[in-house]
Amino acid sequence: FPTRRSSDLAVKDFAPITLLATTPNMLVINNDVPAKNLKDFIALGKKEGKMTFASSGSGTSIHVSGELFKTMTGIDMVHVPYKGRQFAIPDLVGGQIQVMFDNMPSAMPFVRENRLIPIVVAAPTRLAALPNVPTFKEVGLEPVNRMAYYGIYGPKGLPKEVVDKINAGVRKALEDPAVRKRIEDTGSIIVGNTPEQFADQIKSEYEVYKRVVQQQKLTLD
Repeated sequence: FPTRRSSDLAVKDFAPITLLATTPNMLVINNDVPAKNLKDFIALGKKEGKMTFASSGSGTSIHVSGELFKTMTGIDMVHVPYKGRQFAIPDLVGGQIQVMFDNMPSAMPFVRENRLIPIVVAAPTRLAALPNVPTFKEVGLEPVNRMAYYGIYGPKGLPKEVVDKINAGVRKALEDPAVRKRIEDTGSIIVGNTPEQFADQIKSEYEVYKRVVQQQKLTLD
């Protein structure tokens, strides 16, 4: 949501075709933070005051997820935007930043190496790779339980028969075992829904993040 105009584009200026897949997000902290679970992290944040959380840039879903987390927990975290997660994660691992929301594929290698600690995940259920880490829904923060998603759009006004034809072709491709394996190996969950279902999700996501931007008075231009 970099600007008000560009945030409207996804709702008004494109034709949703299908949601390909979703990817779990996780809240990770570095090893210097004296908390090993969400309860302790929230208590620490309220006790010590300002904490720092990184993102891959202002207005990204990672940024707004952090702001949503702040509104629901009462922690005063300072946003530190980077020009990409590839720049943010080294500072997080090195202790310059305390916490970050990140997609599972990019954060998981550091979790496996015990260089980052996952304390909660955004996913429908607990992840097989992290069976002891609860979801945001489990800990009472269901609005934060939102995953990254990858979809296909067309231009505004694309004829319905064209939308439906592309949708059918993509969903058929998603049935291919090789395609499924390639996507699932990244930690993503295959969806392949209808244009109408994808449109409903886009509107829902837009309304949630729009409220966060307004409530937090974020300037994203």
